[in-house]
Amino acid sequence: MKKIISKILVNLILKADSSDLIKLYNRMMKLSSDHNFIVFRKVYKISDTFRFNGRDILFYGEGEIFCGDNSYIGNLSTVQASKNSFVKIGNNTSISHNVRIYTSSNDANQDMNSSYEKNKVFGNVTIGNGVWIGANVFINPGITIGDNVVVGANAVVTKDLEANGIYGGVPARLIRYKNL
Repeated sequence: MKKIISKILVNLILKADSSDLIKLYNRMMKLSSDHNFIVFRKVYKISDTFRFNGRDILFYGEGEIFCGDNSYIGNLSTVQASKNSFVKIGNNTSISHNVRIYTSSNDANQDMNSSYEKNKVFGNVTIGNGVWIGANVFINPGITIGDNVVVGANAVVTKDLEANGIYGGVPARLIRYKNL
């Protein structure tokens, strides 16, 4: 029976035009992403109102990931929580596409030109409420981002960011405080 179904599917695919193949591919990718998001919600503590905006979003690691109410994360973003570490994303927080958030990384202060296992640095990442993180931002281990912060696109966050600030650059620096 499986062989018959396989032959039918192969014939359908071979006879399909490019627009049908694109539709099939997109549908399969959406189903795969939807499945991943269901698994993420079971493994980590993710609010029912947290949104996965796009596909190819990856949450992984043996640590804990907390995602608050009315927040979202964009396409191609990655959140990694190492064992005994956590990532906390606050309420009403917007994380754009291709953002990287890590709780562990190689320690830069070592000889990288060796075959020995590299020393690691670890640290929790806390992102406050009402934060907007732009596209392509990298957030290093051990970072706390205060409430109501904007992190501009392409920034690399290497130090804690105070509440109500607008930050950008490599490394991310205070541009100004918000006029509230």
